[in-house]
Amino acid sequence: MANDDEQIRQLKAKYGARNIDNALRMHPNDFAEVMSWRDEMDPQFTRLNLEYTYGGLSQRGVLTERTRLLVIIAQCAAMAEMEYLESAMRAALNAGVTPREVLEILLQTTVYVGIPKINRAGRLFHQVITALGRMDEITQTQPPIKGRNAERSLDAERATWPETRDRLPRVEEMLKKYGWDGISAGLRLQPTHHPEAIARMNRTDQNFLKYWLDFIYAGMYVRGILDDKTRILCVVGVCTALDEMEQGQNHVRAALALGASPREVQEVAVQSTQYWGMPRSLRTMATLERVLREQGRLAELEDTQLPLPARD
Repeated sequence: MANDDEQIRQLKAKYGARNIDNALRMHPNDFAEVMSWRDEMDPQFTRLNLEYTYGGLSQRGVLTERTRLLVIIAQCAAMAEMEYLESAMRAALNAGVTPREVLEILLQTTVYVGIPKINRAGRLFHQVITALGRMDEITQTQPPIKGRNAERSLDAERATWPETRDRLPRVEEMLKKYGWDGISAGLRLQPTHHPEAIARMNRTDQNFLKYWLDFIYAGMYVRGILDDKTRILCVVGVCTALDEMEQGQNHVRAALALGASPREVQEVAVQSTQYWGMPRSLRTMATLERVLREQGRLAELEDTQLPLPARD
C-alpha cells in the first residue's frame, strides 16, 4: 500500500483519524506497509490493535515521549528485534531524542545482553544515522575517553549512600581494595543489590569483581549522558522483555529509589504489553506491587490510576 493521500484518507475513515495520525507521526517510513497486510487480511484485528496501541497506550502520557521511546529501543536491542528497532530509532529521532541519547541506550544495554546483540544494534544505528546525514551529531558529542570520574567526589557521594553497616560492614576496606568510584556509584544507584554482590564476589572472584566495578559502575553507569531515572526505567523495560525478574526486582527498587514514581514504573510494564506480550509484563507489574507493599507505598500506585477511557 503506497502512503499517498487517498489511501491515508481511506484508512482514517475506516479506523479513525487519531489512530492513523498518531501511527504516522511515530512511524512515517514503514507504517503504511504494515497496514497493507493487516487491512487486507483482518480489519477487525487491525482496528483492535490500532485502538489499543496508537489510540490508547501511546496516548496515556504517563512517561515522557523520550523515555517511552528509549525504553522501546533498549528492549528491541535486547531482544535482537532489528526490524522494529530501526522503526523505533527513527521514531525517537523524529520526536527530538538526540542521536547521542539513542546510541547511549544501546551501549548501556550491553551490560544486560552482551556484545553480539549490541553489535547488530550499533551497526543498524550507524546505518540509520548515516543515511539521515546526522553523524556529526555523534562525533561532536563524544564523552571524554577517560570518562568523568575526575568530576566526582567521594566525600560528596558518601552523603547519598544508604546505611551500609549491615549490608557491607567492610565498606572502608572495599573502597581501598577496589577503588571508591565503582563502589560508591553502586551504593548510590543500587543500595539493595550492590552491597550483596560486592560481598559475594569478594569471597569468590576478586579479579572479576575489579573488572566488573570498573566497567559497569565506575564506567557505564556514570557517563552522565542519560539521567539515572531514565536509564534505570529502560533497564526495567529490558528485564521485562527478557522475563528476568530476579534482576528486575533489583531494578524496580532502584528506579523507585532514584525518583521514578510507582506509576512510571508500572507504565514501563504497561507499554511493554504491545511488544513482548502480557505474561512478561504482568510479572513485572506483580513484582512492582510486591516491592511497593513491602515499602508501604502501594497506595501511591492505587491512588494514581488514570480515568477510564471514554466509551464510543
